[in-house]
Order: sequence, then structure tokens, then C-alpha cells
Amino acid sequence: MTGVQTCALPILEQIYPLVVVALGFGVLGITGFGSALISVPLLAWVWPLQQVVPLVLVIDFIASLVLGGLQWKLIRLRDLLGLFGWIVAGVVLGAGVSAIPGVLQSGVLLMGLGLYVAWVGWQGLRGRPAADGHGFQRPAVSGLAGGVIEVLWGTSGPVIVSHLVQRMEDPLALRAHISLSLMFISGLACVSMWLTGRATHPEVLAWLPALTGVALVSMLIAHQWSKRAPVAQVRRAILALLLISGLALVAQGLRQITS
Repeated sequence: MTGVQTCALPILEQIYPLVVVALGFGVLGITGFGSALISVPLLAWVWPLQQVVPLVLVIDFIASLVLGGLQWKLIRLRDLLGLFGWIVAGVVLGAGVSAIPGVLQSGVLLMGLGLYVAWVGWQGLRGRPAADGHGFQRPAVSGLAGGVIEVLWGTSGPVIVSHLVQRMEDPLALRAHISLSLMFISGLACVSMWLTGRATHPEVLAWLPALTGVALVSMLIAHQWSKRAPVAQVRRAILALLLISGLALVAQGLRQITS
């Protein structure tokens, strides 16, 4: 398939994107992140990656805005200001990097990122958080890396979560801060893509209303369910998804290298 043309698609091919988005944003409602990590690779099997990334980013921004609003009382903005400043710098840097020919098909750095993220999740599940003061626990490193990755591939969630999970113990507050951080970074990335023309494909705009509606319904149902889940299970779910998403990034990097 070379593009997203709804009128010419068989029924199953029209249903597939709806199912993928419902799954991805259901995960977002439970853990606060993971929607792009699920949606982008699966949608990229049927649609061009250059169209998938901006489409998912716009939906991610809207969903994170809603989810962040539902958890606003748990958020302390002063804990995020340092990170947000570096995210802005990262998005600007990512916009410049995205203009380099062939950079969107380079998977080596994506594989390295995935290995680190998987390690952080695995260490957390074993009760051994990553050492203080290293890697993505530093706002400068996580903000810059997250901004660049969000603009290029729309999958900055693991970087941001790797940073926050090492700083916050309360899983409910962690999920709230994850949602707000991803709303901020996806919003900036959307503006960057809009200015550079990457988010204005007619195919992207055609699918946006339907997929956004499905995403919001799935996310809200999952979020309500997660309120009844034990707190310890929510934190373990976040760490487990961090491990899985890291491995997914490795697979995505391999796919880009071999394609």
C-alpha cells in the first residue's frame, strides 16, 4: 500500500488501523505512555512511516492533553521545568536532524536507545533501579534525546519514562507526570512537523478524526479500569512496558537497517 486512501481499501484494511490505535491508546490509559510504541510500528506495516509518525503524534498530543487534565492534581510542575527546557532544545535539534537526507531510515541509534530503555525496565522489575546520576536520569540527556527521537520517530516515551521512573516512587504521580511530559513533547513535535510540512499530508488529515475518536474512547475506558488496579501492579506494568518498548525499539532499528 502506498498511501492512506480510505475509499479504496477493503473492509479489513480499514478496520486494522482502528484496532491498532485502540490497543495502543488503551495501553496509554493504563500506564501513561506506550501508545506510539505500539501504534507506529504496527501502522508502519501498511502505511508509509513518514505519514504514520505525524498522524500518531497528533493523536498522542490530544490524548495526553485529556489524560493529563484528568490527573492534574497529582502534578508538580516544578519537578518538570528543567526537563521541559531541554525538551524544547531537543525538538529544535531534531527538526534540523530530520532535514538530513536518509536520517529517518537510520536505525543504529534507535537500537542503542532501545537496549538502554529495556535495561532500565529490567532493572526496575528486579528491584534494582538504574544508578543515580547516569544516563537518562539527567534532564539534559533525556530532554535532548527525547526531543530528537520524538521528531524523528515519534517514540520518545521510553526516554522520558526512563528519566521519571528513577525519580518518582508513587506510581500514580509517575503516570500523571509521564502524561504531561508526553503532551508537552508531542505538542512541540507536532508544531515542528507542521512547519516543515510533514504533518500536512491529505492522507494524515483524512484519518485523523476517526482514529482520534477511537483513541480517546479506548484510553478513557482503560484509565477508569486502571483506577481499580493495585498501585504496585500499576508500577510493575509501567516497568514491564518499558522493557517491552525497549525491545520494540531495537526491532524497529533492525527493521530500518535491513530494509
